[in-house]
Amino acid sequence: MDLLSKEEATIFVENVLGLTDIQMRLNTDKLSFLNDIIYEYHCKVPFHNLDVLALPVSERRIPNLTELKERGLSGRGGLCYQNNTFLYFVLRVLGYDISLAKGQVDIPGDHVLLVAHDVVMSDDNYLIEAGMGYPTLKAIPLDFQDESPVYTFSFCTFKYVHQNGGEFYRMHKEKSDVENTWRQVYRFNSAHCILKDFESSMVIPYTDPTSIFLNSFRAVRFPNGKLLAIKNSSILEDKNDRVVSTKLKDSEALTNALCLLFPMVSNPKEVMQSAVEMIVTF
Repeated sequence: MDLLSKEEATIFVENVLGLTDIQMRLNTDKLSFLNDIIYEYHCKVPFHNLDVLALPVSERRIPNLTELKERGLSGRGGLCYQNNTFLYFVLRVLGYDISLAKGQVDIPGDHVLLVAHDVVMSDDNYLIEAGMGYPTLKAIPLDFQDESPVYTFSFCTFKYVHQNGGEFYRMHKEKSDVENTWRQVYRFNSAHCILKDFESSMVIPYTDPTSIFLNSFRAVRFPNGKLLAIKNSSILEDKNDRVVSTKLKDSEALTNALCLLFPMVSNPKEVMQSAVEMIVTF
């Protein structure tokens, strides 16, 4: 099933991501173009939970296909189910061999990831991660033995570890950590999945009262590859590779910050206002 036409995907890549010469680049530098798509997606399509917070508790649910398409084409963004799934449909109709993969943050299947195949040569595999609050600004080769190289994007230093059972683990290192210890952020299996495989598990982040996305607010993007976020009532920014926090004094300041820093989520205004009313209770 294709959610988008190639024309719709092309318009999105040109108008929202700002990339041109699409067919030429697909024919001549498929990996470089994929990396540019991932980078611009991080810059311009935010990871956020505003839309689910705006819903009355009894109406909270995962986005339907119509919402996935509308929010995706507008660049509105959302949680991993929105962002990575929409990017899957974009890349698929552009001609990439792409599959969904099931990840686990808290429970199996509560994170959606993508794997691209045969990008540079036959049987190669690249992880695509554009649906979380941490940056992964390019496709990550998965054809390593035990550990990937260490990557640093903005404030985030990480690597992937491949276990014998076939699972991959994303491990983070705090820049201030002189002990060189790593913590697990999520795990995933690169086996092919279909969207239906996520139906039961993805309900949890959107509806479970204990879900972090129903007890806190975050909006995150990475303009110029640098962190820009609002977390609850604070603005977080990467300034010279250091995360600086600025407190927002009230709901009006929060609303103004959202409109300025995340204009793609500021309309409809009533949706934003409903979310803000929920955020100030945290």
